[in-house]
Amino acid sequence: MSTSVKLAPSPLRVLLVGSQEEDFFLIRDMLARNGNSLTAELDHAVGIEEAKVMLHRGVYSLVLFEHETVDTAATKLLSDLLQARGAIPFILLTEHADEKAVAEIIQAGAYDLMEKSQLNGVNLVRTIRCALNLHLIQQERQVAEQALSKLACAVENSADMILVTNSDGIIEYVNPAFETLTGYSQKELIGKSQIILKSEFQAPLLYRELWETIRTGNISRGIVVNRKKNGEVYYVDESVSPIRNAEGTVTHLVWNERDLTERLHIEARVAPVAKDGCHRTTGRGSCS
Repeated sequence: MSTSVKLAPSPLRVLLVGSQEEDFFLIRDMLARNGNSLTAELDHAVGIEEAKVMLHRGVYSLVLFEHETVDTAATKLLSDLLQARGAIPFILLTEHADEKAVAEIIQAGAYDLMEKSQLNGVNLVRTIRCALNLHLIQQERQVAEQALSKLACAVENSADMILVTNSDGIIEYVNPAFETLTGYSQKELIGKSQIILKSEFQAPLLYRELWETIRTGNISRGIVVNRKKNGEVYYVDESVSPIRNAEGTVTHLVWNERDLTERLHIEARVAPVAKDGCHRTTGRGSCS
């Protein structure tokens, strides 16, 4: 019979930066007495220079910084150092900080500030947890923003035409490739119905089927004949994908179109022609 072993969580590594050694022992005892709420190991650096060395040698999840031992410039220096080490959150431990000092400390990048007069085990653990949660939220937001930035860059530089409409087909965005092919600028298209691109060569039935498909939440695919601003028609391999909100309602549509015009023209010109003048579209075709 196999048994599972539950591994204890790794302790949080915390670095205290400050000149008062008695504060190190006091905070270490507080963390030890509250080990059920937060498992942590505390190290001590008496100043910025020693903190630089220790941060370079070890991996810390949090820094506690005694503000009274340094000025605001040193706080900013520590903030820059922690950002360079991967945005390590830090908490200021201070005494009698006025509003201006608090503003400068927050501006320097502190995640939280704690008055030493309020320092006890419960408050310390609560402040540490809040700082770590805030740090996690900021990291997740940065990851999301980076992913969104990459997506926006990909869309802007895509060779395919991409437009976004609301669920009624009103255009909210077109990418540069769309502007280049159709001759319409984004400014001209925003707020207009997607039907502005419709040509008379497209059967009305196709449009009805397209809207029936996407309004039920499915992806629509097909070859569509549209018309440019200058009146020329163009052929696209089009897919339309619905975007749903948290409640499952379709709020927007993403239209991805690949220009087939030149390819279709080339295929029409090079279609095999028999000696009797018959166009062969397949290898087994014949004329009677």
